[in-house]
Amino acid sequence: MFHSDNPNYKINYKLFIAYGIMFELMMRLYQPFQAKFLQRLGGSDVHIALMSSLPGLVMAFIVLPGAIYLNRLEDKHKATGRLILISRMFLLMFASVPFLPTNLQPILFVIFVVLMSVPNSIYFTSYQSFIGDLFEPAARADAIGKRNMFTVPATVILTFFTGLALKYLPGNEAERIQLYQMFYVIAFVFGVVEYFIFKKFKIPPLDSKKKKLTFNFKEFMNNKKFTRFLKSSLIFHFGWQMAWPLFTIYTISVLNADEAWLGYMSIGQSLAMFFGYLFWAKKINKYGNHVITAICTMGMALTPIFYILSPNLSILLLSATVSGFFTAGTISVLLSDLLEVIPQEKRVLYIGLYTVFTNVSLAISPLVGSYLKETFSITVALGAAAFFRMLGSVSFFKRSKKEHIEAMG
Repeated sequence: MFHSDNPNYKINYKLFIAYGIMFELMMRLYQPFQAKFLQRLGGSDVHIALMSSLPGLVMAFIVLPGAIYLNRLEDKHKATGRLILISRMFLLMFASVPFLPTNLQPILFVIFVVLMSVPNSIYFTSYQSFIGDLFEPAARADAIGKRNMFTVPATVILTFFTGLALKYLPGNEAERIQLYQMFYVIAFVFGVVEYFIFKKFKIPPLDSKKKKLTFNFKEFMNNKKFTRFLKSSLIFHFGWQMAWPLFTIYTISVLNADEAWLGYMSIGQSLAMFFGYLFWAKKINKYGNHVITAICTMGMALTPIFYILSPNLSILLLSATVSGFFTAGTISVLLSDLLEVIPQEKRVLYIGLYTVFTNVSLAISPLVGSYLKETFSITVALGAAAFFRMLGSVSFFKRSKKEHIEAMG
């Protein structure tokens, strides 16, 4: 573990790991099976695509005003905690959907997912900034990597039994829906625990004399390090996000995966990510964010190709497992890289602007993928996702080379 002179470092380090475990347990109780639940409610491939894209559209309009508002508050820590609690309340709304009119259930579930993204997106923007406050730059990769690594054993066990329970315990479809509802309620309980852990973080007090920051788009775009990272990240995100509903549709609609298989997929990825977090944290510390960002995104560009080459669920399980290794590195390094290229005093606003751009991509790219699937085939759509991911990775490589040359002078 990284050693720091900050007296709150060890406390925050342990809380960061505990918080991560609660967050992931909450997510794993429903997220791997969310699309399948939607399908069992009568949802179509269009509903699945909308569930992926509409949150991005909403967040594109919400994140930046929310970040500016949070930045003006005296106690951002308390406000962020409230956003966590509001967001987790939607899990109870998910559980209520089967009680609503049958013909409206699919679209209402999508609407609830979209509405949940409003507090979630503002919270996540602030939380990313908090990581910058909690850990000094030299400690971030280690903290993020360890946090992600420790979540894996708990989430693997939970996902395994959740998938098996959804497949084998219910005697009929009505009982299966009831089991989903129970999992949503348990996920809410984990979310409440997550909230109380978050409240315990030791955040440095805000300087009351500090000047309140204002948003200046031109100033942000003049930050060359930020704009280079933003350009590369947006290209990659377009391909990354385009594939999300396609992976789900390919797994569920083409290869007919049930809840047990979805659990196996999630477990395979989690195990690969466990080792990936260990491996990539060391490489980030050794080679820096720029190089590892380029390498990990290149590895993720291969994932859609793996799906295309997977004719059955057994091979797809192997493909999903391999992709998890590079996904772990990408998740760890993108946040670390972003925090490196933005100034500390305007961190929340920079992250807010970055999130707006990535959410515009999220609003568009899944629909583009769905259009390509309907017009041509899912193979063509997955190929397009691989192309944009590869293009983004190449852009990260060029950025790394350019900034290395500039540093050499």
